[in-house]
Amino acid sequence: MYCVDGKIYIEDDDQCIDCKNYAVGVACPLLMALGQGVVYMEDSLTVRDCGFYVRFSRHLHVVRNNGEEK
Repeated sequence: MYCVDGKIYIEDDDQCIDCKNYAVGVACPLLMALGQGVVYMEDSLTVRDCGFYVRFSRHLHVVRNNGEEK
């Protein structure tokens, strides 16, 4: 994770990538604090053991047409 010109960038190594707080509406308290300027980041960091982390998993189902046409 790093900041450039007030924008926060998440990298593939960050735990945020598969966190529910990030994937669903960017409701992460850490990202919100950085975005609002409550806390500042002076260098890049890799988020690996965040206290706000909730694993997000997608559950996809294949829907078949079964030969029916409308």
